[in-house]
Amino acid sequence: MHKKKLTKPPLTTKWVKIYRNQQKFVTKQKPLSSVFLNNTSNSIGQAPDATVTDSLPTDSSQQLLQNLEGITLIWYGIYVEKEGDVKQTMNELKEFNEYVVFHIDEKKCVEHITSIVTEKVLLIISGQCLISDILQQVESLRQLDSVYIFCSTPEKYEHLPVNHKKIIGIFRERCNLIHSLKENIKLVEKQLETFSFYNQHEKATRDLSKESAEFLWFQIFKDIILKMRPDNRARQDIVHFSKNYYRDNEKQLEFIDDFERNYNSKDCIKWYTKSCFLFKLINKALRTEDIDQLHTFRLFIADLSLNLATEHQKLKERYKDKETILLYRGTQLQNEELQRLQENVGNLISTNGYLSTSYSRTVALMFAGNSTNTKNAVVFEIECPLISFTDSLIFADIRDYSIFQEEEEVLFDLGATFKILSIDEEKPLKLWIIKMKATEEGANVARDYIELNRKDLYEEFSPHLMFGRLLTDMGKYDQSLKYFKNLLNETDPQNVARIYNSIGEAYRLKGDLDNAMENYTRSYTLMMEATPPREKASLRPLRNMGIVFDEKGQYDKALEFYFRALDIAERHCGKEHLDTASILINIGCIWEDAKQEYTRALEFYDQGLKIYQKQLPNDHIHIATCLNNIGVVHGKMTALDNALDYHKKALEMFQKLLPPEHDLIALSLGNIANTLRDQNQLDNALAYYMRALKIQEKIFGSNAVQEYAEALHGTGNIYESQQSYTTALEYYGKALEMYQKLVSDDHPDILKLNKDITRTKQKSEIEYASTSIS
Repeated sequence: MHKKKLTKPPLTTKWVKIYRNQQKFVTKQKPLSSVFLNNTSNSIGQAPDATVTDSLPTDSSQQLLQNLEGITLIWYGIYVEKEGDVKQTMNELKEFNEYVVFHIDEKKCVEHITSIVTEKVLLIISGQCLISDILQQVESLRQLDSVYIFCSTPEKYEHLPVNHKKIIGIFRERCNLIHSLKENIKLVEKQLETFSFYNQHEKATRDLSKESAEFLWFQIFKDIILKMRPDNRARQDIVHFSKNYYRDNEKQLEFIDDFERNYNSKDCIKWYTKSCFLFKLINKALRTEDIDQLHTFRLFIADLSLNLATEHQKLKERYKDKETILLYRGTQLQNEELQRLQENVGNLISTNGYLSTSYSRTVALMFAGNSTNTKNAVVFEIECPLISFTDSLIFADIRDYSIFQEEEEVLFDLGATFKILSIDEEKPLKLWIIKMKATEEGANVARDYIELNRKDLYEEFSPHLMFGRLLTDMGKYDQSLKYFKNLLNETDPQNVARIYNSIGEAYRLKGDLDNAMENYTRSYTLMMEATPPREKASLRPLRNMGIVFDEKGQYDKALEFYFRALDIAERHCGKEHLDTASILINIGCIWEDAKQEYTRALEFYDQGLKIYQKQLPNDHIHIATCLNNIGVVHGKMTALDNALDYHKKALEMFQKLLPPEHDLIALSLGNIANTLRDQNQLDNALAYYMRALKIQEKIFGSNAVQEYAEALHGTGNIYESQQSYTTALEYYGKALEMYQKLVSDDHPDILKLNKDITRTKQKSEIEYASTSIS
């Protein structure tokens, strides 16, 4: 079993990708699963049975749009009033929540609720349904916020709220039901939020954990929006998109028409505080990082940030004699959300959107409500220093603009960052108090990320391009593609060739090598057709074309492109430039993996390492990766002492750069274990395997991942060598189950593992027979 190698195709959007035998494993993104009730044929997504007609709701086929708001309102059961009232009810519901779905089939209704990922669900149950049955199936789902029972005999169900805490009420009159729904939706919309965290043990490398990358995304997003040049169609983009989405909603169409005729940037805070299309669509887009939709609303987001900044200065002037002010936010958090916050005490946190707070603790307590078995009443106490801040953290008093002035609202702009100080429970009140301090550290993290990665990207790399590349770092390849394609229409013509190169990167990381090559080629052609030709910049798409040939197994062609890129890098950038180093390392990979000329591979790796050590900080992910790969080659050459030395140096550096439970640390531990096993240091090897498996189990769970399978296999080898055959077979079995999800049955890894299993079973049988005889 070879040691696992880390290779990085240079200037990719995720510096470290894990390869083994030229196979790459990338976590797939889970798609949105949500629906929207509409009578048009312009379908984005479809619920299998949801529909409404002018008579009774049925489960027949219906064209449904994706929900772009934060709440899904589901009506389950036969409507109990007159058939003619259905349309009126539908219109009343859509006035305050556009997204309404009717179901009459219990199974399909449950499947629909279960499938929802990015919205909260309010469920109305009506008619002669078996209410207890459906409640038992869905009430534990975190996406289900509340339940309403609408019936002609409320007394039949008065006992249910005792055991089903999500039931808000039991209603006989439609008007009372509508009023209760309307009030609760306002509350839920205020409480909708998604947190992102930044682990302060991570450095600003391009191999951030998913959560830290999401945190960083929001720190950079506002800056990009503000730097985008306004254009004549920006307002029309908002109007056209919103009219199309709300085409059957008279109330929202009135808001949109008013916006089209009368919107002025100075009024944007007032517009945001209205319960209208802007608030609903923008906040959902922020929570889900919907690049298309955020780009559509770029004008309003930029205006809001600028106006909040102006109001922030007024707030500082008003409280110029104070060093700090205390703000509050009341909300309800699921048990797992509260636990996640508890795990991040001392770390940085940011909400993925605007954060509404209040001067009043009483208002916060009202929004916090009461705790239940599944929800916790929470009040955030936020300390906001006023003296030390620059303009990177913005919060504004918007009472004078709000229709709810009694809420005494203070609104934090996008990218606001807080440090979690403590989390304590006031047990008599069943209330959790989360103390936080507003900080500028989020902006500092973003600046560090940009500066430390500027050389790794391009020296002339624009923030617009860096923003898209961060999306790709997060594994959001489709969103990255959308962003870059939109950017083609917004950018300076000088950037177009580089954008095509970035589009190629996103396609390559998706595994679409043909589209990747097409865009790399287009990028290279545009650069070389420029006057004068941009030969220096062309080395990047040229090298990336080499990567595509490399991944297709066309190694001689890949080497041709790598050497062409290397020649340009050495002539234009210098022999000690990072671009030069990354190409040298890629060439080394081919000599190692494809040609199996390990001495020559080491020559190229060593050259690349020396450049990195000269140009980069002492501890850097590139250096750690290089050390790891050199260790792998020494292992293949059976120079095990050298291999162990390089792997330990790599591990030490990874541990300085990454959080303790990171897959690269697990991989490095596994490489050390493999080497110790080959040196017959079985006890030490087992200890390292166990450390690796502990991390991998927490990260990957039951998901099949190559390096996880190899660690299980290696652990089985150790137990077999120690004659613990039953335990060895247990680990072999887990490894085989995982391998079978990853590779074909004739793959060398499975063939070798099957031999190990057969041999171990034979040893076990011999041992058992020997024991029986004695």
